Amino acid sequence: MYSRQVEELLEQLIVAAEKLSMGRYEGHEQIFAMTDDGRYPPVVARFAEAFGMMAVKIEAREFRLEQMIDDLTRTRDELTVTNQRLQQSLQELQQAQMQLIQQAKMETVGRLAAGVAHEVKNPLAIIQLGTDFLADQLKNTPLWYETVMDMADAVQRADRVIKGMLDFSRSEQLDLQEADLQTVIDDSLLLVRHELNSGHIAVVREAAGDIPLLMLDRNKLKQVFINLFMNAVHAMPEGGSLTVSVALHRLTPADLAAFGSDRVKPAAGEQAVMVRIADTGKGIPEEVVTKLFDPFFTTKPVGVGTGLGLSVTGKILELHHAVITLGNRRDRQGAEAVLLFTLPKGDAQP
Repeated sequence: MYSRQVEELLEQLIVAAEKLSMGRYEGHEQIFAMTDDGRYPPVVARFAEAFGMMAVKIEAREFRLEQMIDDLTRTRDELTVTNQRLQQSLQELQQAQMQLIQQAKMETVGRLAAGVAHEVKNPLAIIQLGTDFLADQLKNTPLWYETVMDMADAVQRADRVIKGMLDFSRSEQLDLQEADLQTVIDDSLLLVRHELNSGHIAVVREAAGDIPLLMLDRNKLKQVFINLFMNAVHAMPEGGSLTVSVALHRLTPADLAAFGSDRVKPAAGEQAVMVRIADTGKGIPEEVVTKLFDPFFTTKPVGVGTGLGLSVTGKILELHHAVITLGNRRDRQGAEAVLLFTLPKGDAQP
């Protein structure tokens, strides 16, 4: 027959065992205290003490297991993030590889186009001589004379396109020479005229008065303007209008803030040449405005854009000590690019 004290101890141990089975570890101190007061047989006290030590060790092991699980969870999350970054890096490398392949292909196409252009120029020259001769012979026959002059005008347009292709395919080295910026823009518009016409896009050309000659690489800037014009074409799949304006602009503190005063050296009040290229498309989502000049970033569908056009554009303009901002129009729906070319010292007008 167990004594009352032993029954109390066994009841405490039963309660502790039930708590232990449910993952509750409180009450150990009470068990240890009961075994120290000398009221229980030594063997029962040792059993209670062993039970209490077992519960303490189980609690410690479960705590360590929880820590290990937390560590494994963090490690798994870190591995997931690392894997995502690796996947992104792999995609970027694949895009870069495809871009290199495309660049090599475009270089080959450029060389072929240059060869074709040279071959076409000779027949065009012969046709031009023929139209000049016929025009002289038929100048007294208005109907035939006008027909021949239309032919001559078409030949001259074709010759300008061929000349533009040849200029565009020449040396990749920066070749700065005094040039008329408005002429560079007009030549670039001529090279994309087919895309503009097929896209039902009307060009509004707002030319300024006298714009000083600037030190420019004509071919590199053609690349800049062609890229901006083609972006505008893609932004207006249902047609629209493209406004291109050039004007002298006196810089304000707001201009310097917008273009970045660390890159634009002139001070407020000095003059610069400002080019504005505005379309009537859907505009640019606000969340991507800050990413537009990041390499490989594009909002165009796969196969349409590589994401390098604006990045290259920004670099070319930087080499010309010029800058560009791209955002949404304020006067109506659409996007606009604003380019700022600093004037050489001594060319600024009072």
